[in-house]
Amino acid sequence: MGDAVRELSSADLAGFVAVAGSGHLTASAAELGISQPSLSRRVARVEAQVGAGLFERTGRRLRLNARGRAFLPHAVAVLDQLRDGTVKVHRLMDPEQGTVRLDFMHSLGTWLVPGLLRSYRSVHPHVNFVLHQDAARPLAERVLADDADLALVGPRPVGAGAAGSPLGWAELCSQPLAIAFPEDHPLAAAGPVPVSLEQVGEEDFIAMRPGYGTRLLLDELLQQADLQPDFVFESMELSTVAGLVSAGLGVALLPMNDPYLAPTGVVLRPLEPPARRELGVVWRRDAAAAPPVNQFRRFIVEQETVGGATGAPWNGGGEL
Repeated sequence: MGDAVRELSSADLAGFVAVAGSGHLTASAAELGISQPSLSRRVARVEAQVGAGLFERTGRRLRLNARGRAFLPHAVAVLDQLRDGTVKVHRLMDPEQGTVRLDFMHSLGTWLVPGLLRSYRSVHPHVNFVLHQDAARPLAERVLADDADLALVGPRPVGAGAAGSPLGWAELCSQPLAIAFPEDHPLAAAGPVPVSLEQVGEEDFIAMRPGYGTRLLLDELLQQADLQPDFVFESMELSTVAGLVSAGLGVALLPMNDPYLAPTGVVLRPLEPPARRELGVVWRRDAAAAPPVNQFRRFIVEQETVGGATGAPWNGGGEL
């Protein structure tokens, strides 16, 4: 049994899986680019390893028997694990051929992320990106759990970038925050004059769901002002929040200078005292150095404009 284990290869398992899928030696051999006798020997080695025949042969067709059906998922799992391990090694070696797992908030999917990917892929076309959207807080947790390499979030996660924190942080830009009013609201007449939260404490609020970046900022500001307004609707999209403000359902906290957040029928008044939404990138400091990830992270921080969309400056500083 020990000798059989040593002789069994991933190619043998791949041959068995191919035949299990097609039911034909000839077709599977052509798919694998080998001769039919070579494939027959691979399947025979697998059957010798497990100590039983795995196929029922009817004419030229091979069908998995009960033993083959029991063994198939384990063979597939071994090949998947080997493939995943190989991909991870390649990610650590080649910055031009690897994979970057990039997470980002929903509100950045319309302008910041497309601009970054378009610019980066024009220079590094063979880098693969695995993308994921979520709220700010779960995104930071995904980075810590090594489910993502980088996350574009705002505001800055608590402690990120500080000495001893497992999360690195680089700020990319900062947006002033404002209260959004329907254009026929009495407080909208003052235009761009700053407004305090106390002036809108009795208003109905439309907000992002708990855990989303702008909602985290709003909750902190309301706590500081000792206010508890009514939330008439909670959304996953800032564009929806802005649209419902324009419909007269309430007021909202929105970032200014967002290139894709300019609905009609809404007046933005900056907050007094001023408050801002930081946008930045986080990563796990103790993660193995992966050249594709490091190269893309440096590219992000070195950009002169936010996604090429607004001309607003990045803060190119921060830890790399």
